Amino acid sequence: MFVTYFYSHKMINIKTIAGLTILFFAQTSFGQTIKDCSTCKTQLLKKEQVNNLNVDNIRLLTNEIFARNGYSFENSRFQEYFGSKTWYKSASDNKKVVLNDIEKKNVAFLKDIAKTLEDQRKELIFQLKNFKELVNQDKISELKSTYNFSYEQRDNTAEKKLLKEVFSKINLNNINYYKSKGIFKTVEDNGFVQIAYTVYIENDTIRISYNFMTHSQIIDDFDEYTDYHSENEYMYEWQFKFTSNKLHFIRLAVAG
Repeated sequence: MFVTYFYSHKMINIKTIAGLTILFFAQTSFGQTIKDCSTCKTQLLKKEQVNNLNVDNIRLLTNEIFARNGYSFENSRFQEYFGSKTWYKSASDNKKVVLNDIEKKNVAFLKDIAKTLEDQRKELIFQLKNFKELVNQDKISELKSTYNFSYEQRDNTAEKKLLKEVFSKINLNNINYYKSKGIFKTVEDNGFVQIAYTVYIENDTIRISYNFMTHSQIIDDFDEYTDYHSENEYMYEWQFKFTSNKLHFIRLAVAG
């Protein structure tokens, strides 16, 4: 005998409900961002499962497919990480590690995703370099048409000067990433004040900043030995978005 529920004047068999519920949760979980590759031996990965992952996440998943087959890593951090997993058993010879067809397809898929993300990073840096050149050359119309950028202050002499100063200090060839974040920051201390110049990237957000921070670290006190008298601290931050492989200026934020 089957139990029945009454809903909207219709009788629904409990087995039907149970089956639909299982199917719903199976589809929902498979559509969520993947957390590990425990199913990569038997299920092909879908794009929606990796949409929110960064290059480091993708590389770890790729290596996990090999690790689950006993691959021994030369990279000590990977070896230590996978060695801490209860499921990891190192093979005596990496030549004996063989992936099945589904795993091979998943590895190829993940490598393609990683390359796409790396290409996006390269494109972002290329556009930042081009933006820098246009700023240094005072190409106002090109900045507006290409990046939707315009100086926001009515008297923009100081803004122009500070933005050019930031670009003279930061090295766009030396931005390094950790997961979804990238940064190059340098702090100058001239014995009077400290100034930080930064380009900071997080996901699709880019911030370029000039930060007039504080007094020099050599100043012990505001006394007769220095002309420093608690200078006003302030910061200019130019904010951008990188969407659809295109750099867009959003706003200038000024603090202090």
